[in-house]
Amino acid sequence: MPVRACLLLALLLALPVGAQASAIRSIWSLPAGVARQATAAPDYRTLKCPKDVIEPYTGALLLDSKYDQNDPSKSTLGKGPSKQSEQIHETVNTYGKRLSLFADYYAEAKEPEQAAMALACMDQWLQAWAVAGALESREATKTGLAMRKWTLAAIASSVLKLQALSSQQFQLSDAQRKWLERLANLVLEDYDQRLAPSFVYFNNHDYWAAWAIGATGMLLNNPNYLDWSGKVFRRAMQQITLSASGDYAYLPNELARGKLAANYTHYALVPLILVAETLRINGNRVSPEDSLKLELLANFAVRSVLAPKDLPELRRLRQEQVPAHKMAWLIPFLGAHPQHGLARQLYLAERGEVDGYRQIGGRLKAFYPIVDSHRPR
Repeated sequence: MPVRACLLLALLLALPVGAQASAIRSIWSLPAGVARQATAAPDYRTLKCPKDVIEPYTGALLLDSKYDQNDPSKSTLGKGPSKQSEQIHETVNTYGKRLSLFADYYAEAKEPEQAAMALACMDQWLQAWAVAGALESREATKTGLAMRKWTLAAIASSVLKLQALSSQQFQLSDAQRKWLERLANLVLEDYDQRLAPSFVYFNNHDYWAAWAIGATGMLLNNPNYLDWSGKVFRRAMQQITLSASGDYAYLPNELARGKLAANYTHYALVPLILVAETLRINGNRVSPEDSLKLELLANFAVRSVLAPKDLPELRRLRQEQVPAHKMAWLIPFLGAHPQHGLARQLYLAERGEVDGYRQIGGRLKAFYPIVDSHRPR
């Protein structure tokens, strides 16, 4: 193991296990009486999932970027990934999506047996990849490192969600916990050096790493992971730049994506909002100044969709359409700020159909009932 990785691992393991066990709360929980009763369903460990597990991917993470690397804005599609890269991406992406579908299937189940089967599938798919040591290769391109981080975010989000939905009936096995810890430590090794003040390309990749690590920290009761997420969050807050008018703010490195500036601003907001909520619920202070910065960044994100021509920063290039799932940040944001006028305006313009982002575990509205309770009738 490289020296830097050894030092980082030693830091992460510095707190005694007993000190870690009681510190962490999940950001997701359901109102009393809503979660399915564990006693109503058969033991999921006795069931066989009808969906065969995708073969665990244990090879090198040599993925190509979909963007032309000669374009400084990284907004122009390249010639296309290699066949090998496409196959790796398809395998890993499908795995992460399938886990979120198991969590959604549990939420939709009408019968206890269906709910138990969703738990069984989650357990068996996690176990197969954990035992195989999937996604642990250090032989990786930048896009491969990104894929590992995105997949960890999807896995941890889906499990956190399923635990909340099942009143904690679903629990990780020892092999699963150790695998997630190994993946988290690899993501830390991949991204920790980017926290250096001299690293100028700190951007959405780092915010997603913060959510992947923070979500894993909630699963594994590891406050060191949350502390690292907090460091990334505070660095991100330093990047938010106030507009000349003072009524919105933006992220310069996402703005530099040219015609994809709106797209990547929304994409960056998803993990930032979730990390902010994670820090708040676990006693890590999010300052009033940082809360205001997030609200001003939300103003920019909304206007980048509803009125991009009114933003001087976006007048030079027509913005590509932002996919609805990348607006999923609206759900936790409106959960915390139900009276935020612009965010509410965008949510209504999308008819509330911004839920279901697989990279954060699928549909989340059940955890934020206030979002739709404030909609006009």
